[in-house]
Amino acid sequence: MAPTQTEPYAGQVLPRRTWRVSPELLAHYRGGLDVAPGAGVPPMLANAAETTLLFSQQRGHLWLRHEWQFFQPLAADAEYTVDAEVLEIYPRRERTILLHETVLRDAAGQPVSIQRHHQSFLLDNPPSGEVTLRDPAAKEGATRPAPRMVRELASLERTVTLEMCGEFFYGARNYHSDRRQSEALGFRDVVVGGRMTMGYAGELLDATLGERWAHGGRLLVKFTNVLWPEERIRVTAGLGEPDPQQPERETVLARIEKADGTVVLVAEGSVPRA
Repeated sequence: MAPTQTEPYAGQVLPRRTWRVSPELLAHYRGGLDVAPGAGVPPMLANAAETTLLFSQQRGHLWLRHEWQFFQPLAADAEYTVDAEVLEIYPRRERTILLHETVLRDAAGQPVSIQRHHQSFLLDNPPSGEVTLRDPAAKEGATRPAPRMVRELASLERTVTLEMCGEFFYGARNYHSDRRQSEALGFRDVVVGGRMTMGYAGELLDATLGERWAHGGRLLVKFTNVLWPEERIRVTAGLGEPDPQQPERETVLARIEKADGTVVLVAEGSVPRA
């Protein structure tokens, strides 16, 4: 018998639903990122199909990582089916991680993308005041050498404003776009959404790898530090060292850093060789 609780639980299967790539959704995505319109639909727009699945205790809630597999491009104004379930709930340091999978399928039932989202929550010791964030310099990855980028493919710089956050999230008022709601969750300011920062990495990989990205790209995105509005970032994407275990694929890397060198996001994955 399935649990009767309303909190997420491992094995929870969400009702199948439909999702459409509307012109409005696409315009808000590109407008919020402040990127030029392209001919196709960004594959990472599929994250907008993900069901928002949260514990009731949301103070200090942050994204931890996001895994992607792409099988075919998204089409403008097309309708897709969305299947989702909770794969696992597991501990990590002082946090509880909710692992949630979303599978997007086309009208014929073929997969378009699979995404696995690891979200972190402070369930055992929710903060009563401002959330204490770990010092970036004290994190394990701060001294670990980053995977070597053999060839940079593209880069961009942006100052992410509060107005851009509001545009990207389609007018929704949440802790990614509204200061009061962010403060209510224990943060000193709006937390720029992981969907936005991840979207910048996706834009560069999509623009430089094209069909290979949309028809077989894989990526593990790790969110390492919080980005606040009005901070300047530099996004880079490129090719990494070959993986001898996957000779048929090329390694791809992406990274986002603030102006002071603080790393916001790192990503590593692969695409089929040309």
